[in-house]
Amino acid sequence: IVLLNKKLVSQGVSQTLSLLKNAFEQESIKELKEIGAESASELLIKGIPALLEVSLIAYSLSKFLEKPYITRARKWNGFRKKVLERLEKSVLLMEKNRLRAGHEFLKKIVVEIEGMSFSHGRFVASTVEKARIKAAAQVYAHGASLGKSAELTGASKSELAKYIGITRLHEKYRTMSVRERLDLAEELFE
Repeated sequence: IVLLNKKLVSQGVSQTLSLLKNAFEQESIKELKEIGAESASELLIKGIPALLEVSLIAYSLSKFLEKPYITRARKWNGFRKKVLERLEKSVLLMEKNRLRAGHEFLKKIVVEIEGMSFSHGRFVASTVEKARIKAAAQVYAHGASLGKSAELTGASKSELAKYIGITRLHEKYRTMSVRERLDLAEELFE
């Protein structure tokens, strides 16, 4: 069963990475943001650590594509090529059921993104840190506590709280206590 689960996880991540790679190749900001949000949500549901990196990468790349001063920079073409190569390598590793090795390539992409973000010093916070907050907000929006959302994504709890307060996300979504969740589950399965 564990092998089957690992294979299903690898296949699912591989498919998501293929979508991410295609969206980046086509410079589809909307698709990249959707992949980022969906991956963060699935991180909570499925608990697959690689989905955090997928979310961070997708959101960060969408932010870069929104900034012409980045996409016109001399470093952009080399950066873009390296990211696409690493995404392709991650897809291949996932297809071969090598989840850990594929995840390591994703981490390398996050490091590349950090470098690109810092080399174009117009960001107050790095693009990856902003992506962590966005991912944490998605996790929170899908029912995790503030603390759990920060823990899963590596986001600062105080920055996440500030972001949720500013965006009024807390008014749109309401987390439930453990008791409320148990009561709801009992109602559903009666």
